[in-house]
Amino acid sequence: MGSVPVERGSMSLEKIKVLEDRVSEVLEYIKVLQRERMELEKKLMEKDAAVKEIQHQMEAQKRTEDECNRMKEERTEVRSRVETILDTLKGIGGVK
Repeated sequence: MGSVPVERGSMSLEKIKVLEDRVSEVLEYIKVLQRERMELEKKLMEKDAAVKEIQHQMEAQKRTEDECNRMKEERTEVRSRVETILDTLKGIGGVK
């Protein structure tokens, strides 16, 4: 069986160089991914803050609507009482 002579020193150096290049590529890719993750986390925090602000606005809107409904009910009650008072006064005026 014939064996091919291999220069162990130069072959190993070539393999090491290829490995170093691959490791450098992977490290660069990791850095890119880390930057992207940081950007996405920042955007997520901004979106979370926006959602919280919208929730606060919705709660304020709900409170305003509730207050408006309460005031409408109160207005209806006041109107009814005023009409009752006017009817009573009409009755008093007719007696004279």
